[in-house]
Amino acid sequence: MISGLCKSFQKISIQKGFGYSNSLNYTTKKTATQLFTEKTIEVPVLNFNDKNVIENIQLSKDVFSVPLRVDLLHRMVRYQRAKSQQGTHQALNMARMERTNKKPTRQKGSGNARKGTNHSVHFRGGARTFAPTMRSHAHDLPSKVRKLCLKVALSTKLAQNKLIIVDEFNLETHKTKELVSKLPKDWGRTLLVDSKISDFLNRSSLNVQKIDTLPQLGLNVYTILQNDTLVLTKSSVEDLTARLTESD
Repeated sequence: MISGLCKSFQKISIQKGFGYSNSLNYTTKKTATQLFTEKTIEVPVLNFNDKNVIENIQLSKDVFSVPLRVDLLHRMVRYQRAKSQQGTHQALNMARMERTNKKPTRQKGSGNARKGTNHSVHFRGGARTFAPTMRSHAHDLPSKVRKLCLKVALSTKLAQNKLIIVDEFNLETHKTKELVSKLPKDWGRTLLVDSKISDFLNRSSLNVQKIDTLPQLGLNVYTILQNDTLVLTKSSVEDLTARLTESD
């Protein structure tokens, strides 16, 4: 999993004069260089139903205008994947084998090889030499680095024209058909983020493989990189900005 995702990091590149290949152009038509050098970032807020522009909002440069750092994204993905690993692997070594330690045969005169026990590591059904033990695979990553990684992921999506801001996910029913009809096919695999996931949004997205939903508190780098398009509500943008700009 890690090696496959590391290969996909090579596709994440924001070069000088980066041109947008996305035909939607819902977010901004500026190049990545302009995006990282301007004092303010102004993006449109769309109506979730008809995709018409309602208003424009200004995004914080401290959150949505951080230069690309592939090394940080790689560290964050390794951190998340290692922390989610169960670590329940275990095999029997000599200490865990619950068998008799009696010498099976006498030392000399039997014609057999010398044996001190029947469950030694070189016998069939015996113990493992370097047996795996149950442990946690998690490793530490400073909170400031984790915040910076999330900022890099959000800024990368914006620079790639794959971050879309909507007013709200106003669904009238819990039916999957209604949600799918409101998502353009050009968005590909989509991550929908709101301050709080409503019951209609949660139930309507459960049966769709290419739609993920997360509250803004659960937004993470690995899920952002897994999806093609990131859709944020206006309220979730405000909450994210407040959370990522507060001092540690």
